[in-house]
Amino acid sequence: MMTTVRKELLGGWTTFEKSYIGGLLLLQMIVFYFNPENLISMIAGISGVLCVTFVAKGKISNYFFGVIQVSLYLIISLQFVLYGEVLLNSFYFIMQIVGIIVWRKKMNVAVSETSANTTETAVVEARSLSKKQTIFTVTVVVIFWYLFGLMLDYFGSNQPYLDSITTAISVVAQILMTLRYKEQWLLWIVVNILSIILWIIAGNPSMVAMWVAFLFNSSYGYYNWRKLAKQTA
Repeated sequence: MMTTVRKELLGGWTTFEKSYIGGLLLLQMIVFYFNPENLISMIAGISGVLCVTFVAKGKISNYFFGVIQVSLYLIISLQFVLYGEVLLNSFYFIMQIVGIIVWRKKMNVAVSETSANTTETAVVEARSLSKKQTIFTVTVVVIFWYLFGLMLDYFGSNQPYLDSITTAISVVAQILMTLRYKEQWLLWIVVNILSIILWIIAGNPSMVAMWVAFLFNSSYGYYNWRKLAKQTA
């Protein structure tokens, strides 16, 4: 049991991946050092970094860290009166469970070789959207943006339409992630940029640092999932 857990968490990482994960975690620690009053934000940031880096690698264990991150992020969003983020992370929490169920049925064995040894780890079977699916996805995002904007404006959100666009794109991106489509990462890149703006306005450095880390990871995630999709095509 412990061997399986150790292999899942520690196996299959390249030197580059280990370095950038360490760098992203260090960024969270530095932000907390200069802003020590917000421990919840730091823990949410660390668990969020681990979650998205494990997603980028295609590891199902990302959902363990995802549960921690979205639970804490719910608390933070309530504190800053970001109702769109509250709704979004409630949805995320449910999707963590759904994701585990879906991904368990679609895992492949990946072999990583180093000068010291050969490691086998389980990674998800990635796939690509067709042109029709891409058009449908964009249409759904636009519709969700409009509807969420109206709803958040009604409930008095501080930034209803900026908040709603991140919510709309994130909902669709999360669905694509659960269904194992590599195009999720293009949507996450947009979400990351918009979320950086949102948290700069809200004045939370820990959350800004977390989303900067996510932006870097989303770029790498798209690169890695393109390779995974080619392997399973």
